Amino acid sequence: MTATSAAKTEPRPGQGLRIRMCRGCCCGTRRKHPDVDHDGIAEILAHESGSGTELVSTDCLWQCALSNVVVVNPSPDARRAGARPVWIQKVNTLERARVIAEWVRRGGPGIAEPPDDLGDANPQSAAHRSPLAGW
Repeated sequence: MTATSAAKTEPRPGQGLRIRMCRGCCCGTRRKHPDVDHDGIAEILAHESGSGTELVSTDCLWQCALSNVVVVNPSPDARRAGARPVWIQKVNTLERARVIAEWVRRGGPGIAEPPDDLGDANPQSAAHRSPLAGW
């Protein structure tokens, strides 16, 4: 096994779940959602999701009609066991962010079932079912 292939199959120390949060063109902005505490949601996801979890802000996840969108990527071990990223829509309250953070602390995709409070959590992008019209 080469060093390159080993890096693809063995997790690095501290590597865990990753949360991708849309904060770009319209999602995650006051322009689209003026009454949403976007920074508060980011703080909860970054600091209450457990050690080893990484929050990544991205420009656009192409799900503008479902904003604000968060994608929770499974841990490397869960991914190898077959877990897939889970797309969560309408993350527009601090309470919803806390539910996500608690689920991630319990293990997230492939380890812990998504809580009923997330109801619309989806193991795949809704891109093929929703318009990409923005707002």
